[in-house]
Amino acid sequence: MKKRKLIKKIIIACIIVILIELLAMLILKISRERDIDHLDNLNNLIMVDDTYIGVGESDFDGSKYVSMKYYEYTNPTTKAKGRVLANQAKIVKYDKEMNIVWENSFDNKYDSTFYDVLKVSDGYLAVGSYVSKYDQIEVNTRDALLVKYDLNGKMLWHKNYSVLSDTEFYKIIDDGNDNYVIIGQSIYENMEMGTHYTGGGIIVRYDKDGNLLAHNNYGGNKSGTFNSIIKVDDGYIVCGKDGLNYGIVVKFQNDFDRDEKDTNLITKKVLWQRTYSNTDQIGFSDMVLIDNTIYAVGAFNVSKEKDEKNQPIYKYDAGIVLYNTSGKYLGKYSLGDDVYHRFNSVIDNSQELIITGIMNANNHDEKKESMIVKFDLSDNKFSTKEIKSEKNDYIISRIVKLNNNYIIGTSKNKCSLLGCEYQSFINEYK
Repeated sequence: MKKRKLIKKIIIACIIVILIELLAMLILKISRERDIDHLDNLNNLIMVDDTYIGVGESDFDGSKYVSMKYYEYTNPTTKAKGRVLANQAKIVKYDKEMNIVWENSFDNKYDSTFYDVLKVSDGYLAVGSYVSKYDQIEVNTRDALLVKYDLNGKMLWHKNYSVLSDTEFYKIIDDGNDNYVIIGQSIYENMEMGTHYTGGGIIVRYDKDGNLLAHNNYGGNKSGTFNSIIKVDDGYIVCGKDGLNYGIVVKFQNDFDRDEKDTNLITKKVLWQRTYSNTDQIGFSDMVLIDNTIYAVGAFNVSKEKDEKNQPIYKYDAGIVLYNTSGKYLGKYSLGDDVYHRFNSVIDNSQELIITGIMNANNHDEKKESMIVKFDLSDNKFSTKEIKSEKNDYIISRIVKLNNNYIIGTSKNKCSLLGCEYQSFINEYK
């Protein structure tokens, strides 16, 4: 009898020890993962027949098609080791009801993202960037990425591109000759110095098999970038930024490939360039061409204040700058609202522009909110402004014009002990 009681006590003690260990493991898991934000975001959306193809990035938490991926990382300062949940470049197909048909990632060990996608005859071309090697994690740099998928979302091949340390592709268009033109940036990593002359905003051409045919550039090798591109009869018009607080609009000729022996930033392949000073750090983020007028959107400093060291105190108002296709400046229109606002995407909607933007975009002390603004083209006036401030964070990536107008982006759905969840959305905008 005593032996039975002793065995019973030992079993109870073992169970208690096991429960304590399980609880300790759970607490350790929570402490390690509580700051993880599960992310699923859309950066662009196109229409193919009566279906939709989207691209962005995701950790694929809860996905039926792609597995979550972790990689090991050691903090260079604290030497602490940990597992990091990778955000993977995402391509996804939706049916006409916006239900997921399939989704896939870029199969890479570390983080990656897609910014744009183009339908081609036998599949899709997605562009973005990825961490190609471990050393890039610490210095926050990437390689540009071009990936070919078949019509069912299977990856066929990929190409990487890099001029300077930090390179990304942002937009891809068809050049009409079975080739593809891509824009983005290639700049030095933070604190890196040099005199390389083919970085900054970049424009490249690939053939249908992913062979590089041409490249050119414009803008500073520490901060230059191209964010949007328009094909015109005699070339390509791009917008973005040059140096800090300088927006740019540049026109390249159709054959934009530069002479490698030409060390000048402006070559004969650049037909004209226009610099607009006093923008924010993004410069011009998007543009549309209507008749002969370019409408480039961004944000402009509206403050004349100085700090105690007599340095400018920047405050930004969202606005539009107009040029014609010959590069002539036609004027500027500011939203004229509270400061720290910026525009990030624009579409032509018949007699008006529909523009999305961010409120408190450059103010770290304020909660960021998305806005949708209409600009009347008949009298060049802002007509309405809608604040998309929902219960949780709601950030619009861009507005796209398909069969209808859609806004896409990310919203914060829920938070728990294990962190917060950010989920992509596609909302029709009327």
